[in-house]
Amino acid sequence: MLYPEAFVWEGSALEGNHRHLEAVGVPVPRIDRVFPEHGAVLLEDLGDTTLQIALDQNHALDRTSLYQEAIRLIVILQERGTRELPEEAIARQSALDEAKFLWELEHTYEHFILGYRQANPAPQEEQLFSSFFRWLAASLGSAPRFLCHRDFQSRNLMLTPEGLRVIDYQDARMGPASYDLASLLRDSSLEVDADLREAGIRYFLSLRAELAGEEFREEFGRQAMQRNIKDLGTFGRQVKLMGNEAYRPYIPRTLRMVRNAMLEDQRYHTVFPLFEKYVFTPAGE
Repeated sequence: MLYPEAFVWEGSALEGNHRHLEAVGVPVPRIDRVFPEHGAVLLEDLGDTTLQIALDQNHALDRTSLYQEAIRLIVILQERGTRELPEEAIARQSALDEAKFLWELEHTYEHFILGYRQANPAPQEEQLFSSFFRWLAASLGSAPRFLCHRDFQSRNLMLTPEGLRVIDYQDARMGPASYDLASLLRDSSLEVDADLREAGIRYFLSLRAELAGEEFREEFGRQAMQRNIKDLGTFGRQVKLMGNEAYRPYIPRTLRMVRNAMLEDQRYHTVFPLFEKYVFTPAGE
């Protein structure tokens, strides 16, 4: 892992998160040596096969078992990972809260709607976007918080002979119980069918029996919506501003997930025409 400049290792987010996740049983890569003066960390080589690549290339794999394995890792994070997280840990001082969620949604407005789509909403339409984003962020910001990986999707799970291994955990922080599960089951970078998604939610709830099922499902829907909209901002910025075409193929799937979710829930019917006009068009994407 290469940083753009030298850094202080002791007390860094990567050092603290790695030590904690390793201690609670999350299978992270071994750290062999650190060269902070050169901005380099030498990590265990886990190969090149992410869960995304494996499932894209081999449709014979047992998806249900792999997703259940991944969900068990989320539960470790939320239970032992939260319970044993030191009060002074960087991950406990950072949160996926209302301010963070709102910033991410506004980032999408700037980089996908205005940037990638080149849209020009009228002032009253801009206000409707803003009101919707504020509601969505506030509704999630008030949820109880647990330790979250922050980007628990198929691209950050390595498939190895020993099982799934977790990478890209340096941004771990506190957040809603639904966050990592939404990242996994409404993954913008991999097709997850409705049956597998439903089976995943059921399996998660069987392991987190103290959560109220109906309330969790409702939170999951809002969290997946926020997460997918946030992803559009990331993809739009990467493609339009950074010229990184690798993210373009993920846009149609993400748009489809957001559109379908809005159509299925009457709470979004007021804002749906606005998204249909400025976000989901052109229809071919």
